[in-house]
Amino acid sequence: MKITIIGAGKVGLEITRRLTEEGHDVVVVDRDEHKLTQLSEHLDVLTLRGSGSSALLLSHAAIAGSDLLVAVTSSDEINMIACMTAKRVGIPKTIARVRDPEYAHELIISKEDLGIDLVINPEYAAALEIVRLLTLALPVHLEPFANGKVQLLEVTLEDSHAGWVNRKVKDLVLPDDLLLVGISRGGEIIIPSGKDLLLPGDHLYWLGKAGSIEKLGGKFKRKQRRLQNIIIMGGGRIAYYLADHLSDRGMRVKIIEQNPQRCEELAEKLPNVLVLRGDGTDVDLLKREGIRETDGFIAVTGIDEENLLIALLAKQLGAKRVIAKVSRPSYAPLVEKLGVDAAISPRLITIGEILRFIRGGRLLSLVLLLNEQAEVMELIVQAGSRLANKMLARAGLPRGVIVGAISRDNRIIIPRGQEMILPEDRLVVFALGHNVHLVEAMCAAGGI
Repeated sequence: MKITIIGAGKVGLEITRRLTEEGHDVVVVDRDEHKLTQLSEHLDVLTLRGSGSSALLLSHAAIAGSDLLVAVTSSDEINMIACMTAKRVGIPKTIARVRDPEYAHELIISKEDLGIDLVINPEYAAALEIVRLLTLALPVHLEPFANGKVQLLEVTLEDSHAGWVNRKVKDLVLPDDLLLVGISRGGEIIIPSGKDLLLPGDHLYWLGKAGSIEKLGGKFKRKQRRLQNIIIMGGGRIAYYLADHLSDRGMRVKIIEQNPQRCEELAEKLPNVLVLRGDGTDVDLLKREGIRETDGFIAVTGIDEENLLIALLAKQLGAKRVIAKVSRPSYAPLVEKLGVDAAISPRLITIGEILRFIRGGRLLSLVLLLNEQAEVMELIVQAGSRLANKMLARAGLPRGVIVGAISRDNRIIIPRGQEMILPEDRLVVFALGHNVHLVEAMCAAGGI
């Protein structure tokens, strides 16, 4: 596929890297010559300097014949105009990153009229993910596959989990419709073997039938009182979306923001939210505002280091659950080591949405785990593909790839090595690294 990317920022760079690894023909457009030079030095892509909203530039011979345009500049207006212009010059599919709350709300209705096939609002998506993490009844991440019949469960082991900690995987007594596919330990994800010893602090990734996954999650259930008091540090767009959602659910929400003008804007837009002008890193302020009785503390400033450290501090001061926003993938392992309950990455959410759209077709869903060391996907096996009519043990899957479940004729199969893979099977796959394109190609007719 030929793809034009408008914007060579962090998201544009990561998408470009992923797509070139998968063999796509990529053209990158940006006004910054320095960014384009750095990009071309590290990746085999064509670069063009100029405005992505220019019809003349989008008509350039290098862009002609593109199947898709992805606009991820820092300007919502440029992104929208680039998509509209792309449709006029014959590019069939477009994706725009739109962050402004007003634009995003209006585009829900009018995106088709503007010629935008997919609108991504990273901050809104991040806020929804935080709401989900705050309101989970279980101390887990839970993702559905195969129309909800298969689920991915992430469980964090604690010293109190007797019967689990300090036991070998082979000694666990589990139903046949569950499969342990990964262990995250010390910031690294490993594929488990029967000899692996489970330790406190391990994050275990399970795939299985929904009913069994729910029962397993119930074994790790924590007693939770109803969420009532929430403190959000930082008054950006994520804070706005998050506070709006939580206050609508009847929670008492406080936002701590230093910028007085932003405080006034938030107070006007969020009449049911208490907006405090202050420094969220001020321990005395946190204590005065009742951090010890707080059910949830969310740090969403623009500084990763500040978010992680203050979230940890809030935890030590008594906050029941703490969540931090991180932008740099290299910081993700710190979440596990520091003791922060969860972290979200708007950039990773954006990349995941774009990759899902681009891959389409055989790739039904894709979950990028926070530290980007593993991916979980659902794919359809096509007739004539390399995997069709092969025994799983002899299918030649890349190292670090596990087929955790097969959906076939409304049945869910948790496969072992002797299971045959048939055309039209839906596979739920856990893969270390970025092997999605390899597995997808093996599922395609005439693939590798």
